[in-house]
Amino acid sequence: MNEGRADVLVIGAGVVGLSVAYFAALKGAKVLILEKGEVGSGSSSGNAGLLVHSYFEPLPAPGIITEAVRGLFGSEGFFRIQPRFDPSFLFWLLRFSRFCNPRDFEAHSRLLTKLNNEALGIHLDFAARGGESYEFSRKGLLFLYINNRRWEESQRRALRASEFGLETQILSGDEARHEEPALGERVVGGVRYLSDAGLNPLRFIEWLARSASALGAGIMPHCEVYGFRASGKKLRSVLTTKGEFQGDQVVLAAGAWLKGLGRRLGVHLPVEGGKGISQTFRAPPASLMQPLILDEHHVAVSPLSGALRVTGLLELSGTDLSIRQRQVEGIRQASGLYLPVLKTMTPNDVWRGLRPCTPDGLPLLGKLKAWNNVFVAGGHDTKGMTLGPLTGELMSRLLEGREPREYGKELSPGRFGA
Repeated sequence: MNEGRADVLVIGAGVVGLSVAYFAALKGAKVLILEKGEVGSGSSSGNAGLLVHSYFEPLPAPGIITEAVRGLFGSEGFFRIQPRFDPSFLFWLLRFSRFCNPRDFEAHSRLLTKLNNEALGIHLDFAARGGESYEFSRKGLLFLYINNRRWEESQRRALRASEFGLETQILSGDEARHEEPALGERVVGGVRYLSDAGLNPLRFIEWLARSASALGAGIMPHCEVYGFRASGKKLRSVLTTKGEFQGDQVVLAAGAWLKGLGRRLGVHLPVEGGKGISQTFRAPPASLMQPLILDEHHVAVSPLSGALRVTGLLELSGTDLSIRQRQVEGIRQASGLYLPVLKTMTPNDVWRGLRPCTPDGLPLLGKLKAWNNVFVAGGHDTKGMTLGPLTGELMSRLLEGREPREYGKELSPGRFGA
């Protein structure tokens, strides 16, 4: 195809952008992906690599604002807000707080359950074709507890999950240690969600990029978007550091940078960056049989080939990518309460990325009202690896002029006036 022209221009080469490109190219479209860094260099490559079929709860939840306030004064809190004076962020926080109620929490949990069910099917199809190359495994996900009260609460959540069709197992502390000998004596119990899976996120992104390329999609790394040309309500071209590109349809899939792109188009996209930090330990002295969630501290521990990855924190910090030593050490020390071997280990790699977060905890998927040919796909917070491929499949339907099944209204950016 003409290198500067495509049927579909996709801005962003993370899991969502690559999935959009894959499914659009699968249906015969000429696709070009524009990525300001390397493929997967945003939040897609260094995350926990968990496909959390069981993670059906949205980020805005009753009590989470209290947790954010506590996080201002300690190093172990999961959800934090980096204070800054930014009117659009303050408005985002106000919207977020309004969704932290039981009614919306329940309704959005049910919607996310439906999305997770569909997403798992696509991941299993992908894994049947390429899973070995990206270390796909479906061993479930074990949530662990060091506090009896929280373990009892987790069993009530497991009962609720069973009402959503999820299969779980309750384990005592001794049963959990029998399965994972590296667990410490402080672990009082756990709940395993049997349908969850794991993968190596960087390897998966590389496989997805190769698969999209094999279908004819082009990928332009180090190609940063800085402007647009339009005629009326139609976007004519995208201006980048590597030239001008034209597309009949344009999909914004730039993760935490969606708000900035929307601003250039005169549209407010309510997406805030939620910083996460991962630490990878090469050749650890203890191996794990399955991924773990250290639930009271909201830390994920993922076994990779010859390594362990520990991931934690969600700090609303805009596009600030700075790393603070106390945060890195706080995540490791919290992990050591469950896995004592980690207390004295030093990570070989420390990574951070920004999860794109919406005020209601649901993704953005749909066409922008102000434009005839511009679409947005993003805002998955910590569920991007799980829901990314499904988002690509649903977006391919939108690009064909069809509705994304029953999700059109509930996920549309129009719910925020965009």
